Amino acid sequence: MTREVNREYWQEYFDMYNSKHYDDLVNNFYLADATFQNPKYQITGREAIARFFQEHHLYVDEELTPVTVIITPEVAGLELDGVLSATKDLPDFYVTPMKQGVPVRMGMAAFYHLEGDRIAHVRIYWLKPAT
Repeated sequence: MTREVNREYWQEYFDMYNSKHYDDLVNNFYLADATFQNPKYQITGREAIARFFQEHHLYVDEELTPVTVIITPEVAGLELDGVLSATKDLPDFYVTPMKQGVPVRMGMAAFYHLEGDRIAHVRIYWLKPAT
């Protein structure tokens, strides 16, 4: 049964993402051969996407909150408010250098290309972090 892709769908998605339940996230929301892309990486496949999140976000807690959600049958565009906190210094973190315990706030935009209620391709962009 296909779920309705609406604001509640995206709230569930980000609740799961923010809780670091990456295996559940990709299995519940992504196609098996989905592609995840940001300015520095492109990853294909559920397992690879989950592994990327697990490895790169091991020392980073994120709180991504949807601000604006625009949904069409094929694409969802989201404006996100992001707050990232590192549990140790990460001078080479791929988004921005981070210091332990110093939250970094930034705006993000995400475009999710959909096939039914599953993500086929996602592109994430972030703005320069606020201080």
